[in-house]
Amino acid sequence: MASQNLLNDWELGTPHPPQKRAMASFDALTISARQLISLLHDGILNSVQLVERYLEQIERHEAYLHALISVAPKESLRAIAAKLDEEHAKGRLRSPLHGIPIIIKVGPVNPKGPDILRSFPTLIPDDRGKDLPSGWSAVGGQTQSPYVRGGVVPGDSKDGHSMPSGSSSGSASAVAAGYAPLSIGTETNGSLVWPASRCALYSIKPTIGLISQQGIVPVSNTCDSAGPMAKSPYDLALLMDVLLEKPPDNSFISSLSQDSWSDISVGVLDYDKWWHDAGFLKPVEEATQEMKFKSEADNGSQSAAFQVAYDSIRKTAKRFAENVPLVSPTDFSLHGIDSLSAVLLSDFPVDFERYLADLEYASLKDFHELKIFKADTNSEVEYPLNHNQARIEDATSMNLSAREYVTHLRNIREIGRTNGIDRILKDYEIDVIIGPADSQMTKIAAAAGYPIASLPLGYLKYNGRAFGMLAIACANNEEKLIQVMGAWDTMFNPVKPPPLLIEGL
Repeated sequence: MASQNLLNDWELGTPHPPQKRAMASFDALTISARQLISLLHDGILNSVQLVERYLEQIERHEAYLHALISVAPKESLRAIAAKLDEEHAKGRLRSPLHGIPIIIKVGPVNPKGPDILRSFPTLIPDDRGKDLPSGWSAVGGQTQSPYVRGGVVPGDSKDGHSMPSGSSSGSASAVAAGYAPLSIGTETNGSLVWPASRCALYSIKPTIGLISQQGIVPVSNTCDSAGPMAKSPYDLALLMDVLLEKPPDNSFISSLSQDSWSDISVGVLDYDKWWHDAGFLKPVEEATQEMKFKSEADNGSQSAAFQVAYDSIRKTAKRFAENVPLVSPTDFSLHGIDSLSAVLLSDFPVDFERYLADLEYASLKDFHELKIFKADTNSEVEYPLNHNQARIEDATSMNLSAREYVTHLRNIREIGRTNGIDRILKDYEIDVIIGPADSQMTKIAAAAGYPIASLPLGYLKYNGRAFGMLAIACANNEEKLIQVMGAWDTMFNPVKPPPLLIEGL
């Protein structure tokens, strides 16, 4: 009922004007957007005060975390917040999230200025090069997880246990660190749900095409999507509602009315088989045992986290199917080429040049200029030892004919959809497929263009990093995934603030 009341108040424009009293204190690490909405609605605090508090949090931790490429000038932020407060006092709310700060994954930062794309090539290392450290950029440096003790370990694999994992890792670390209650990132294959899992957040990569990609730096129109990150299913559903401009009577929030598994049929993957290879996730026996296998604890035999989750869901789900035979990430090969890689590499130059054509000004004129870009020799940036631009070179050399491109596109859709997700959902009469987040489940969802969501679960004793699972549904069934998040959150209550930030870095 509380969620409906909030939405009704937004619709009717009946917020209380801010009261002239001291701001209510709140913990930036734990407070949700839902709670902030109530505080704003009741006049206990205002948006200017919110901005001030979150700027304090950024100043306190950003020197270590490197989650943000840039922060807008403080006076500009205060002026925007003040205007939103004026509108709020007059009952003119733009959305349920009126006045709530949101972190946005960076692209070019000045759409109309002469410096547009000056630093762009250094902002997309995952798309210029192969196997670069996740969360690294030449502008912001190496993003750190607020959960990992000791930070990124030199020599760790691309998505090893110390890494934040994925190009939206700044968006994830920022929310986990209390820079804002919500963020928006992007994903082609894993870049939302992997870093969200590493930071104990809920996230969703929606069905391809559901959220407009207009103005977002592209990799592939076939697989790209923006998506939200949040510390609770409610907050995530609310941001999805705002992104899609859904009315209250047809909102994703309504999917959370029943926080149980009784109306959800679940199929789960074999977590021993669905796992990143050693080149992607450098094995650490202690961490692997904690997540995947039984171990001997002081008090006797103890099941690992994944099995505990499966057993708990099995007891209450409407239907439960174990070890469903979903197609493998290696099943996409055609004529000796991985069809998904072929499509992504073919899309990249075409989509990038379309993006440039929509800009009012761009210092880069085409994909070739991106390829020949040279870093500023006077830059003080320390590049990784394996810095490269192999992805751009691969994209340049991927000269598929139109017919070959269509053949590979049809192959990924047939394997990902018809022979993959659709077949499993139908044959086993289930709504969702759940498996480890540290896996290539994301590739199957990307190939199909279907939604995939992160489900936080636990924290490694090994180094403190968060881990979790993923859930895939059929096309345009984000509602079911949000329902799964609600049931998951009620059952496991998995989101905890980073101990490192509570104790102080």
